[in-house]
Amino acid sequence: MPDDAGFDRTVRAAIRTHQLLCSHGTPVMQLLSRLLLIEIGLEIAARQDSGGAANDNPDAAED
Repeated sequence: MPDDAGFDRTVRAAIRTHQLLCSHGTPVMQLLSRLLLIEIGLEIAARQDSGGAANDNPDAAED
């Protein structure tokens, strides 16, 4: 999904949906939502990996 703004909107929508499903969804719906969030996390990680090394702590001094 090359459109970063669209991807960000999708992530926010999936998180909001997951919050609702945790309260009101069936166990299967909750499972599917968790799987979707895992897939989103994998995509985020892949995007970060392709962009070079990330500095998790920008205040830390680099050697």
